[in-house]
Amino acid sequence: MRSKWFGDNRDLVKWSVLIHLAKRFQSSVILQVCFLSRHEFPQISLDGELLPMPQEVVEHFRSIRSVERLSNDVKIKVFDLPLDDREAYLKGALDFVNKVSGQPRVVFLDPDTGLAPAKAGVTHVTELETRKFWAALASRDVLVLYQHQTNRNGALWVQPKREQFASAIGVGSEEVGIAKGESIARDVVFYYARKQT
Repeated sequence: MRSKWFGDNRDLVKWSVLIHLAKRFQSSVILQVCFLSRHEFPQISLDGELLPMPQEVVEHFRSIRSVERLSNDVKIKVFDLPLDDREAYLKGALDFVNKVSGQPRVVFLDPDTGLAPAKAGVTHVTELETRKFWAALASRDVLVLYQHQTNRNGALWVQPKREQFASAIGVGSEEVGIAKGESIARDVVFYYARKQT
């Protein structure tokens, strides 16, 4: 996830889906794992002098943690450390998830583009990483994955990515739900599965 995109139409769909899922499955907390990419906001110019964007402006308009104040019904916690080292990041994110236990949780994996193709970049979550998050869940927890459209050439992408997600967590694709808001953001879907054991 990149902070420069925080608050766009995809976030309207994203957080609507997450709140509805939390209520449907009677989860008291949503844990967002951002897979945050570092981003430097561009400078502004005052009479030719280049100045940094003030931190208070960035925090007001692009603070990823502001979503923690979104709901009174469902608690939201954000893991927003930058993804610099994948191994250290995964360990920290799993520790974050494991610290909140004893209540039904929605664990939301929020990379820039979704589940990795054959070669993963910082904009993806890998199948192995997804499997490790699934393994960390307790019975009745829900795992949700943000998935951006994988191509622009008209080829099908929603069902193949659903099958890839199902395979990564070891369930049948019929056990993976799909949520979307096509009238707001046609290029994203959210896959989710509830752990039964």
